[in-house]
Amino acid sequence: MSNKRNAIILGFVFLLFTVAAIAQPKENDPYTIIGIGNINDMNFANVAAMPGLSATYHDPFFINVQNPASYGHLQLATFTGGGYYQFKSVKTNAQTAGINTGNLSYFSLGLPFINSLNRLSHRKQKPYQYGMTFNLVPFTRTGYNMEVSTDIPEIGEVRSTFEGDGGTYKFLWGNAFRYKNISVGLNMGYVFGRTSSEHWDYFSDFFDEYRNRYITETSVNGFVWNAGVMYEYVLPKDEEALKEDKRRTRITFGAFGNSKSSVNTKTDYLYERRQALNGLVTDVDTIVQTLDGAGTIDLPAEVGFGVMIAKDQTWKVGVDYTFTGWSGYANSNNNTTLTDAFRLALGAEFVPDYKSYNKYYKRMRYRFGAFYKTDPRSGNEALNGDDFNHYGFTFGTGLPLKLQKRTLPSFLDLGVEVGRYGAPDIINETYIKMTVGFTLNDDLWFFQRKYD
Repeated sequence: MSNKRNAIILGFVFLLFTVAAIAQPKENDPYTIIGIGNINDMNFANVAAMPGLSATYHDPFFINVQNPASYGHLQLATFTGGGYYQFKSVKTNAQTAGINTGNLSYFSLGLPFINSLNRLSHRKQKPYQYGMTFNLVPFTRTGYNMEVSTDIPEIGEVRSTFEGDGGTYKFLWGNAFRYKNISVGLNMGYVFGRTSSEHWDYFSDFFDEYRNRYITETSVNGFVWNAGVMYEYVLPKDEEALKEDKRRTRITFGAFGNSKSSVNTKTDYLYERRQALNGLVTDVDTIVQTLDGAGTIDLPAEVGFGVMIAKDQTWKVGVDYTFTGWSGYANSNNNTTLTDAFRLALGAEFVPDYKSYNKYYKRMRYRFGAFYKTDPRSGNEALNGDDFNHYGFTFGTGLPLKLQKRTLPSFLDLGVEVGRYGAPDIINETYIKMTVGFTLNDDLWFFQRKYD
């Protein structure tokens, strides 16, 4: 029965990822025209469903890339990947539109350099651990397609169309060292990607009107980093209980952050004038053309911290706060002004009975939570100075899988996020986002075999 259930689950995952890989619908969010687009939080499916308690979340079977100190708690070699599907309703004063988006999201490999099997075979409990990860995660995404009409007295209607696409990614190499109850970690990485935008202006009341066309393509590359620390306090009263069921109640304090950094850009810019004759648009004149224009983008400093109380393999409850100094953002090709932003999240995870052998639902991990955050585009002149807030609720589950004869824990993680964001007097977006992640674990990496 277990093998049949796992086959059904894996078949579902394969189907979902195949559809996402083939379709990959583009993002369409009018707000991504401002700044560098929407910022991804880098939380994997298991953490995102809690939602995003990344300052303190650690688990021997899962990777938390936001706070690299968590790598020091890995016990098994771990490979994880994920994707998402999102439907949102975009509403203005004049109309409402539905938009579907989906894509593959992240891939990560984590390696603990001290194998848990070695600890058992050597009958030694070493007070330290070292973990390393390789991660490919999305950083920003841009996508919009919209039209604006303006009536000018004695001239007529002027139409402007805007279309943009692209995004950036981070490749991160993470390392962490844990000694007893404290762990420290560091992510060092490279950010890369490309965005493009196209803008048309024309007079719609004229038959053979001239049209102005602006095309911008920008590539981004540069080095980034972030560091983290975690400290665990084990409640003294659970030391005796540890002898019986190997579970303790722990309080974890965590923090992560990075300083302000700068990445390089190269921009191709084209400004040309075209004319429509008999319904056909022909090239008329190139006004400006710039290739490989060098520039920089200053990315903001960020700091996050939180606290979590947990009972081993039973439950977790925590709260996170993150502050990002977006007022320090600067783009040499675009002088967009952003404001500082924060994010507050509260979440939990619950496992009814992780030892249950005949009731599968009791071994499942149930996750839920809520968050509220401000957006750095609040107060931007393009939004008429309006506030821009984002809030939502999350829930999900972790389905344990037995993919080998050895009882190694692997998981299929499902998460749902329902939320709303936008400037109330301009555009409101309500969405539901479904995330799927898979985690495969193995204990034979760095295993030292012993022979009699």
